[in-house]
Amino acid sequence: VFIGTGVWRPRRLGIKGESNGNVHYAIDYLMNPNAYNLLGRKVIVIGAGNSAMDVARTAIRKGADSVDMYVRRNKSSASPEEIDYTLADGVNIQYLTRVESITPDGPMVYHVTMDEEGNVTSQTTPKLVEADVVFIAVSQVPKDKIASTTTGLELNEWGLIKVNEDFMTSKPGVFSAGDVVLGAKTVVAAVRDAKIAAEGM
Repeated sequence: VFIGTGVWRPRRLGIKGESNGNVHYAIDYLMNPNAYNLLGRKVIVIGAGNSAMDVARTAIRKGADSVDMYVRRNKSSASPEEIDYTLADGVNIQYLTRVESITPDGPMVYHVTMDEEGNVTSQTTPKLVEADVVFIAVSQVPKDKIASTTTGLELNEWGLIKVNEDFMTSKPGVFSAGDVVLGAKTVVAAVRDAKIAAEGM
């Protein structure tokens, strides 16, 4: 048996206003961008990974008037190429920028400074940044029905399936690979690991 169910449930920020009508999740948007009317609108993307870059670049192509991206730390987890492409498309990436809450008019945003160990040393007072649409792109987690209802299937602290070097799970004869093991990564990584799992099977 092979489990390749991916990570289709968006990770939430856990802040006030996340369920407002102007807030959407990256994975929902990327599945069907045409369902969202972004023409002439101001868009904000919260996140720093490859999915966040995909959302920002797609929003530009779908007619967004401007796209700002907020990154919590002083660097992005996306690949250097993705960052370069995103900047070339005209997206404004703001590092050390965090969101306290989201209002119907846009997010309440504050900026931080950090020391070399990554600890926050100071922060500004949150201020409203007006925006029409806010996309949350802070990774995904598994829809864990299979994992949580299968006896003997061991998960890690993030709810991802644990595997050995052959990508067999803790349940003999059951293998798994892709995002449900790695978390939200790239197609290339998923295909690579699935080939190893196939050999193991």
